Amino acid sequence: MISGLDQIQTKNFTLITIANFFFFCNFSSFFLLPLFIKSLGGDEANIGFIMGSFGITSLGSIPLVAFLIDRYGRRSFMLLGASVMLMSSLGYLLITELSPIFYLLRLVQGIGFAFFFTSSGTAAADFVPQAKRGQGLGIFGAFTIASYALGPTVGEAVIEHLGFHEFFIYASLFSVIAILLVYPTGDPDFKPSKDRYGLDFFRLVFSKKFRVALLSNVILAGGFGSILQFIAAFLKPKGLDVFYFFLTYTVTVAAVRILGGGISDVFGRKKITSPSLLFFSLSIAAMIFIDSVYKTILISFLFSISYGMLYPTLSALVIDKAGPDERGKAMGAFNACFSLGTNFLTFGWGVIAKSFGFDGMYLTSAAFVFIGFLVFTFFETKSD
Repeated sequence: MISGLDQIQTKNFTLITIANFFFFCNFSSFFLLPLFIKSLGGDEANIGFIMGSFGITSLGSIPLVAFLIDRYGRRSFMLLGASVMLMSSLGYLLITELSPIFYLLRLVQGIGFAFFFTSSGTAAADFVPQAKRGQGLGIFGAFTIASYALGPTVGEAVIEHLGFHEFFIYASLFSVIAILLVYPTGDPDFKPSKDRYGLDFFRLVFSKKFRVALLSNVILAGGFGSILQFIAAFLKPKGLDVFYFFLTYTVTVAAVRILGGGISDVFGRKKITSPSLLFFSLSIAAMIFIDSVYKTILISFLFSISYGMLYPTLSALVIDKAGPDERGKAMGAFNACFSLGTNFLTFGWGVIAKSFGFDGMYLTSAAFVFIGFLVFTFFETKSD
């Protein structure tokens, strides 16, 4: 996939990248879960709490995952994560009413997500040299985002024509494919961590070197979650299909990451991140103007351009700062912060949406991201 890598590195990077794509098809399909919650009588607050509960375990598991993969390797924990996601996704077949089982299954899905994505992202970074890291993680991220075209887009059609039972089977099968792709891969060469108790993860998270980049990632993820976690419930009452948003999002982000993933390798991480955060906040505010297919596509496009640049650039920045024996912890910290923003802030977004409507929620989210732009611009001083 990337010129300059040897054959074994290329093979493993390719398999892991494609496996991650299918795993995320399973994960992204569950952006449609609010439709199931609504069908059982749930409201916006129920959606916020159920969707956000995913973050409790996806975040809580990451210190353990980061410790394990830095000490014992990546592959085994990718297999474990995909298996957990498979079984928990099938568990929704048992639900017939709004009940605590929703929370249990979302919690278990969070564990599977933490194990797989932290392991796969670290392995992908291991196989790419630093000089090409922005490009490599851009490609890895492009395939991740491409899953959003297949998972929820086809999933919406499955729900409409077959029903939720078949939808949960459909979503779960993607993790089976991920397992089959990861199985023949090998672990990259890496220096095993000497950290015996996992405490270095917390030292890294709160260190001066990482804290602004990680805080910026929390804020980025908060804005991202305000869109993706509620988009189905936001568009359906307007008579608009989620398909238009996700297809535009997927094509745009994938194109930006493939064609522009290496830009930060050339110009530096901060010069790309700072204006992208500003543009990202404006695109979230623009959500309040959606009332047609045309505006859905246009605003999804604007949102997707900025997000397409931000995620791989920030992740490359964090990995750049990490030593060879702490990449797992650095990637774990990055994913933990993203999970914190995407999922925990969803609790608050749901309450705001219930009290002030989706317009109030999106304007609040936009202001939140704008603050993140200011923090990163003025306090991240050693990014390049």
